[in-house]
Amino acid sequence: MENDKAFPFQKTIKDSFVFEGTGLHTGKKCAVKVSPLPVDSGVRFYRTDLKAEIPLSPNQVSSTVRGTVLSGEKNAVIHTVEHFLAAVHGLQLNNLKVEMSAEEMPILDGSAVQFCELFRKAGIVEQGKAINPIRLTEPIEMQFGDIYLKAEPADELTLEVTTSFPYPGLGEQKKSFQLKGKNFERDLAPARTFCFEDEVEALRQQGLIKGGDLNCALVIGKKGVLNGPFRFEDEIVRHKTLDLLGDLALLNRPLWAKITARKAGHRYHVELAKAIFQKLGNQKKSPVRPATSEEPMLDILEIQKILPHRYPFLLVDRILELEPGKRVVGLKNVTVNEPFFQGHFPGHPIMPGVLVIEAMAQVGGMALLSDKNGGAGKILYLAGVDNARFRKPILPGDQIRFEVEVASLRSRIAKVIGKAIVDGQVAVEAEITCAIVDKDETKKEK
Repeated sequence: MENDKAFPFQKTIKDSFVFEGTGLHTGKKCAVKVSPLPVDSGVRFYRTDLKAEIPLSPNQVSSTVRGTVLSGEKNAVIHTVEHFLAAVHGLQLNNLKVEMSAEEMPILDGSAVQFCELFRKAGIVEQGKAINPIRLTEPIEMQFGDIYLKAEPADELTLEVTTSFPYPGLGEQKKSFQLKGKNFERDLAPARTFCFEDEVEALRQQGLIKGGDLNCALVIGKKGVLNGPFRFEDEIVRHKTLDLLGDLALLNRPLWAKITARKAGHRYHVELAKAIFQKLGNQKKSPVRPATSEEPMLDILEIQKILPHRYPFLLVDRILELEPGKRVVGLKNVTVNEPFFQGHFPGHPIMPGVLVIEAMAQVGGMALLSDKNGGAGKILYLAGVDNARFRKPILPGDQIRFEVEVASLRSRIAKVIGKAIVDGQVAVEAEITCAIVDKDETKKEK
């Protein structure tokens, strides 16, 4: 599958450009400077007023209330980035520096068409190095009541979106879209964001739409659109497709897949992006990797060759770094489908602390049981836990980075010191003592 289709070159802009406008929800003015970056840089956001970087990743999403919000260094946030990112994704741009003077991207006319015009005026150039697209090897399916999303392997990006609202003419709309050529600018970019007349007061009471007016969003009432006409008969589903494209741009890497979304919105788009992102085992490195990357990793199949654990008790998804007998870094992707969330706690899911410790021990076990460390044919027993500290809860959607050091190792007893890190913050830390036992001995004990 790797060589069956030529990869196009990465793209950026020829010249920097600046624009400004008002944020839809904060009502604040924001000046934005967009500049070219070298190959493999990805899209990088900065708050110039705070001198802080906000990484582009689904794991940096801190809110999806009426838009997509990213958080980064120094508690910096940027609001409502989805239309801008849709333009970046739709024009197949890869490497950009985006500097914002305030916390919300200007809404402009509520679509992505003006962003496209700015990019075209700046000039789009190829950079002489092929893209490294995300290509799925198996489907990912998610369902939340009547909301459904699916990502399937494909040789280009295809979006199939269905919407349904209880308003005249909006009962059900469907849109199929393939990202190729200039069809984004024609078919999706002009579609404007929208809200319903009976939502307006509630949104204002929530402190939202402070910068909203009839020039930057469609407002729809029971009798139809208040500030029409529509730019397309199916402008609503086209804009939802645009939103999906923008939220998938959080991956910061081209995606070749078929995406199906029914009645979804930002919250669920982001959940799908997280699921795709977590499949790749990406961490706080640029998610744009050269195709020839030799970063040492062990996937789940290789982990199962070393650890004896299996579902539902295998709590390691990927090993990022491994120095046998010395140090190991691993990932655990926490999903709402974990069996322990059924009882811990209904309606308020939190990963049990004892399972975080168990996962930390399993990651440590990769350093202790590696063949290169003489661990073949052995198994670990948990013998003690000291100085455990639980600093923040771990929730569905979190990605845990375990960093474990081997503090001491004798013939049959090992001690490791570990940290569980979520979004750059230590959530749990502990010292764990393990007994190293031959598997044959465990059979004799039975």
